[in-house]
Amino acid sequence: MVAYRSGTVCASILTLLVLGACDAPPPGAGPAEAAGDEQCVTLAEGLYEFRDGHLLAITAAQASLSTSSGPEKDIQSGFAEMGFPWMGLKIRGRVAALTGMAPSLDAKAAALTAGEAALARTVSSGLLIVDGISVEGGERGVGEGLVALAETGASLASCQRAFNATMIDHSVLFESGNARISPASSGLLDALAGVATLCQGFVTEIGEHTSARGGDDYNLKLSQDRADAVKTYLISKGVPEDGLTSVGFGETRPLDAATTPEAYERNRRTEFKVIAR
Repeated sequence: MVAYRSGTVCASILTLLVLGACDAPPPGAGPAEAAGDEQCVTLAEGLYEFRDGHLLAITAAQASLSTSSGPEKDIQSGFAEMGFPWMGLKIRGRVAALTGMAPSLDAKAAALTAGEAALARTVSSGLLIVDGISVEGGERGVGEGLVALAETGASLASCQRAFNATMIDHSVLFESGNARISPASSGLLDALAGVATLCQGFVTEIGEHTSARGGDDYNLKLSQDRADAVKTYLISKGVPEDGLTSVGFGETRPLDAATTPEAYERNRRTEFKVIAR
């Protein structure tokens, strides 16, 4: 695995593991003369990772792990001594996900508490800790999408997959008729904040939708207020404000046109869309 900063990268025909700078071709040189024995690609400003024969753009937060893997390994090695040999840890920059398969809900709760305490003792404050622990035969960790993103690196497609995976079987809950977020959604929103943090090279659109209950104008304002509330929460967790937008769609984009309680519940939703800057 090779990290390479912006510039022109050449992959030798003999081996894709040899990276170097390309000399500028002479004026009027054809493609063969310009490339010589190498294939050259000019990269935009940024940091890249060479993996499996491909160059992948990575964020500064992801890159920081390469110089800070010691604390991660030290903390994880102590989980077995705490009685949680199944618990793992994934850190990318200021985002940490506790992972693993817990034998029960009680074991998961105890492990999360112990893991958070261990991180607080070892890593500087400001770390965003996300629940990526699943339960045998039960609930999956809300941070599973974040963990997958941390392993693959941030691209527009992988960031969108992470948001989609995080929202499967989950909804951001609000108090009835207003934009106050329910405390029950804090774990979900922390996971979403982690995804948005790793994907800050892109813009994340927070789209809020309501059911058809209530007037059109009321629903449009309520959805905008709720989208703004989610944005404010993510910012409070360290997500840069310039990488977030919030849009209230009201009842204009229903998933189910029926007028049943089930349809209303389905149409009330929060969606996340990743957009190139």
